[in-house]
Amino acid sequence: MNLRLLYVAGLLSLGAGLTSCLREPSYPNTPEIGFENIRLQRFTSPNSTVPIDSVYITINFRDGDGDLGLNTVEAQTAPYGSKDRAAVNYINTAFIKNPNAGGRFDSARTFYNYLPKRDLYSLFDHLSPTTDNRKAPLRGTLTRAYGFYLGSPYLPGQEIKFRVSIYDRALNHSNEIETTSLVIPKL
Repeated sequence: MNLRLLYVAGLLSLGAGLTSCLREPSYPNTPEIGFENIRLQRFTSPNSTVPIDSVYITINFRDGDGDLGLNTVEAQTAPYGSKDRAAVNYINTAFIKNPNAGGRFDSARTFYNYLPKRDLYSLFDHLSPTTDNRKAPLRGTLTRAYGFYLGSPYLPGQEIKFRVSIYDRALNHSNEIETTSLVIPKL
């Protein structure tokens, strides 16, 4: 009987020892992002003869309290948004290589002043490590896709890249990253 009790106590202490080795990672509560990749894929819609270029941008992220993402209801309410304007939490600024400026990348608005101020800003939903909204460290990747008709706004042969940042629900703003560039293919 004492041997069985000693065996059970040994198993419990081994289990407690193993779980104490598994500590949660320690990340800052302000999100940190890094560039993973960018790729372009061309599609042709069955209802159109004009090809659609889709640019996929993948970033990696780390956040200490895991409060990344907004749902559509939150995006319409304070402190994130209002009845007139929905909030965004993914900021994406486009740049085009300027052949007249020594190959420098300038804002796409330098080339196309008709682009709306918020053309590539978007919203991503909750990225929670738990199902009960507990605060917990979170890391992973996030891919966003942006589709454009060929030639609007980017022309075949133009070289483009993007600057990306994100916000968490506490309105902490991440660092900014830049993607590598890619060239819009010709037909």
